[in-house]
Amino acid sequence: MNQGFTFAVLITLLSALSGCGSDEKVQKVSSKDFGDAWPFTVDTVDLLCDGPSPKALARTSDGTVYALNGSARSIAKTRGWADGRDITKPSPTTPAVMMDYSDIVRIAQELCLKP
Repeated sequence: MNQGFTFAVLITLLSALSGCGSDEKVQKVSSKDFGDAWPFTVDTVDLLCDGPSPKALARTSDGTVYALNGSARSIAKTRGWADGRDITKPSPTTPAVMMDYSDIVRIAQELCLKP
């Protein structure tokens, strides 16, 4: 293969990859939005939804993606996602129980419904 052709293929691939995720639906939520009900150990997350079976995801500022619901956890290992329970705070009233983040899961899943 000649170098010119290889370079052209490389440029084409890089251009295609740079557009990946550009139509990604994201909603940033933070501890300021939820107050004492904020369930995570990080201050902000970007919520994402991976369909068709709505998989609720949270991405932290370091780029780590966390699976928040069962359908996301079921494929987390194959996708390289961490478990959302890893960034969940203990309940202030019952420290042995982690805080509920079902409202955040619902917000993330709604992203799958947006056009």
